[in-house]
Amino acid sequence: MRLAPVPTMKTPIGNLMTAQHAVLETSQSISLKGMEAASRFFDLQTQAAQGMLAAGSAAPRAGPPDALALANGLAEYTRRSVALAWQTHAELLQLLTLQAGQVQALAAELLSAGLLGAARLHDPTLHGGRPT
Repeated sequence: MRLAPVPTMKTPIGNLMTAQHAVLETSQSISLKGMEAASRFFDLQTQAAQGMLAAGSAAPRAGPPDALALANGLAEYTRRSVALAWQTHAELLQLLTLQAGQVQALAAELLSAGLLGAARLHDPTLHGGRPT
């Protein structure tokens, strides 16, 4: 689900709304990425369990399970788990970096608007204000 786009405005309030929208959208992307990772890990667990059940059901007919085959299966499962964790970590890090940049831009916009407001309090003629 994507959020509705916020119209871009030239005012500090409009810029603030746009930045907040971007931060919210990135937060949503981070949450979805975490859910995707959990789903992929669950699928990997299911595949491993199915493989173990298949090996266990074949074992009585074929004799004891082959230790080397079990070790190779465990190594493959571990490799895939680690690869999934690293991939998810990289995706989340990319999204968090994007969100940090958006938060930094939001903070700069707020600071700029606050400084402009403070300057107007001291000198109402600044930036189009009228003297009282």
